[in-house]
Amino acid sequence: MNVEQIDDVLVIELPQRLDAVGVAAIESKLAETVSTHKGKVLADMSQVNFVASLALRMLLSNLKAIQPLGGDLRLSGLQPQIAEIFRKSRFDTLFKIYPDRESALAAYKG
Repeated sequence: MNVEQIDDVLVIELPQRLDAVGVAAIESKLAETVSTHKGKVLADMSQVNFVASLALRMLLSNLKAIQPLGGDLRLSGLQPQIAEIFRKSRFDTLFKIYPDRESALAAYKG
């Protein structure tokens, strides 16, 4: 998990596999990073090629934790098979999802 600050947006690159092992490896660090930042967060999922239901729960819990603090968690770069999982689980209605990092950052500025 790589983290970088671009203007006022915290960009977090998520690992390729968000299975039980992948989620366990980043869950507490992600939650701490997001809650400490308290602002705009972008989860760059362009490298993610597997996502388990645990990962969806992890993303949703971080979204719910940051919104009362005035922040937001948005997603970018979903591979087609990952986007399909988000559609089927209706998670695409919970998150703002962008095709790539650049469009997500532009939307945060706009």
